[in-house]
Amino acid sequence: MNWAPRKLRRFSAFWLCAIGLSTILLPGCSTTMPWDRKEYTSIITPAMRISAIQESASRASNGDSTEQQRLVEELAMQIRTESDPLVRAAIQESLGDIQVPLARDVLIAGLNDDDLDVKLICCRKLGDRGEPENVPILRKLLEGGEVLDVKLAATDALGNIRSTESVKTLSIALKDRDPALQYAGVEALKQLSDQDFGNDVAAWQKFADAGQITVKSEISVAESVMQMSPF
Repeated sequence: MNWAPRKLRRFSAFWLCAIGLSTILLPGCSTTMPWDRKEYTSIITPAMRISAIQESASRASNGDSTEQQRLVEELAMQIRTESDPLVRAAIQESLGDIQVPLARDVLIAGLNDDDLDVKLICCRKLGDRGEPENVPILRKLLEGGEVLDVKLAATDALGNIRSTESVKTLSIALKDRDPALQYAGVEALKQLSDQDFGNDVAAWQKFADAGQITVKSEISVAESVMQMSPF
């Protein structure tokens, strides 16, 4: 006996009756099924925390030193207990643009983060700050047992710090056996110096090891006028 179609018809009829009754008994109610309703929650997601951090940092960048110090202190406290690496990365990204001593301290601490992306951001931001006192910190990354990505980030960062010590430190990258790190060292030296040895690693190595090093400086207004003059 074929009972499957009959059972299916009874099942369909049950749901049709249920929907019809709900329409009749509750004319003001929607017939939307329970699983179609939007659930509202009070949970703060990582994306929401990141957005809040970015908005606060944007406001602080246009504020006074007191407001910036307050924000840095808040973020320094937050990152201590933050478990999401994406949020920690957003915090470090924001701190790198604020010229407050504590912000630099948090960036330095971030070099020991368990997440690689956070460490790379901290390297880049320490270079962007252009502070000569960051050179010894970046040098330790080149001399230590860090992965290649971190050493490359430290090399690139050194290329943004205009100091004699930064040029000398880049010789460590040139002496490395990895051609990618050698290339990064050459590019950083090109950015810092007024020399041009092409991609000759040996020539750049000799230059970096030299006692007297000329670091590229900004062209003065008088030099710019002279270069523009046809005479």
